[in-house]
Amino acid sequence: MVAYPDYIDIRKIGINRTGLTTEEKFRYSLTIDLKEEIKNVLVVIMMNPSHANEVSSDKTVNRVIDYAYNNYDKLLIFNALPIVDPSNDKFDNIENLNFHCKKNVEALTTELELLVKNDFRIDVLLGTGIPKSSKKIFDRELQNIYKILYNNRKKITIKSVSHTINKLKKKLRNGEYTYHISRKKFQPSVDLIIKEDPMGKYLLKIVDKKSTK
Repeated sequence: MVAYPDYIDIRKIGINRTGLTTEEKFRYSLTIDLKEEIKNVLVVIMMNPSHANEVSSDKTVNRVIDYAYNNYDKLLIFNALPIVDPSNDKFDNIENLNFHCKKNVEALTTELELLVKNDFRIDVLLGTGIPKSSKKIFDRELQNIYKILYNNRKKITIKSVSHTINKLKKKLRNGEYTYHISRKKFQPSVDLIIKEDPMGKYLLKIVDKKSTK
């Protein structure tokens, strides 16, 4: 168990999940108000939830909090898949998986609509990585996530983290996935947009900062 940073008021942590207990195996969102006045919001989307809840955190969530606290007033953490199991990425045999994936998409849609309605500045940090298995399900749900972001593209900015391999900085994994947010200190450095191809597939594109100047 990992404690939240001392500066976080756990009374301001909200969890959207199935049921009312901390033992539930599905979580759709984790929300933390970082400041009293909300103007700037960070929405983080990772692979699948850890066991972080209203009273205990984990290392990755705390890294995200440390970054967000210095730059934003509110933090919302979502995942491409809502299954709480950080040690196992085999999702194929999860009971009622489609039902929970639908709830997961609804949660992100609802929260983004509310943020846009309140005219907040919204940054989205994508850090999903790629699961070792169940990639077909993951890709399907990632497309649902990308569609939501695409539909809100005029109201949000999208970023991700780069990853250094053999001293070379990589911006996208396999050319189409964002790198997972590591447990080390990170700084979002990759600007992204989402495009829809002629087949209706949503694709990540790196923004060339030089061409936009």
